[in-house]
Amino acid sequence: MEVINLTHLDEQISRKPHIMAIGFFDGVHLGHQELLNQAKELARKQNVLFSVMTFSPHPNEVLKGDKNHKYLMTLPEKIKKMEAMGVDKLFVMKFDRTFASLLPADFIQKYIVNSKTKHVFVGFDFTFGFKARGNTQLLQKESRKIGFGLTVIPKKTYLQEKISSTLIRSLVQEGNVDLVPYYLGANYEAAAQIIEYKINGHLAVRPSEKSIFPKPGTYLVKVKQGTKILHGKFHQYSNSRTDNVLKLNESVHEFDDACSIEFLSRIQVSESLSV
Repeated sequence: MEVINLTHLDEQISRKPHIMAIGFFDGVHLGHQELLNQAKELARKQNVLFSVMTFSPHPNEVLKGDKNHKYLMTLPEKIKKMEAMGVDKLFVMKFDRTFASLLPADFIQKYIVNSKTKHVFVGFDFTFGFKARGNTQLLQKESRKIGFGLTVIPKKTYLQEKISSTLIRSLVQEGNVDLVPYYLGANYEAAAQIIEYKINGHLAVRPSEKSIFPKPGTYLVKVKQGTKILHGKFHQYSNSRTDNVLKLNESVHEFDDACSIEFLSRIQVSESLSV
């Protein structure tokens, strides 16, 4: 997969015909996956490139000044997920105030029409352009007038609840990590750093600053380092980003500082980790 970092100054993003999915895709949940898989299928049928346009950082960081914004999936994690899903080209647009001020018509002309996009895939609630004035209705109108294809993926639900990054973020924050796979399609996973080796096999852990971690409590987890997978318990004593302890079931003689923690379920208080 080719990753292309863009700014609003880039005039043309592709010289070859491609089918493009557009969205922020935080977490790449089941709704996102349906959209991406449909785009990939059409690209393969038409023998053209399958591309995705996403944005970094999150618009709230720029427009609302939310510098403490947390992600279900950081950009490096999202890039890995997109590659695993078969994306040929991933366009990462730098989201800044200049890009946010782009008129919807200019967005369509510059990033769809002028960039040889044959067909666009978006979610039902997709918005774009200045003050989010562009929406799927405008895209449908322009696609008929200009002649590019458009597919709008309808809302995807589970138990009558809309699958969304906002919902999944809430489930993680409330510690309901066992419910996450029904919406995300997998257990929630977040990057962390081992900052101190303690006695009795306990490790002090610092979560990634941009990753969401569940509320204080004890959780069954898998710890991943490359192809190495270990099992254990993760205990968060408070909302502090540093007050966390990881207890592995297996003895480990060599352990890198960076790791990924996959949350399986929350443990009741009577079963929680003692240190």
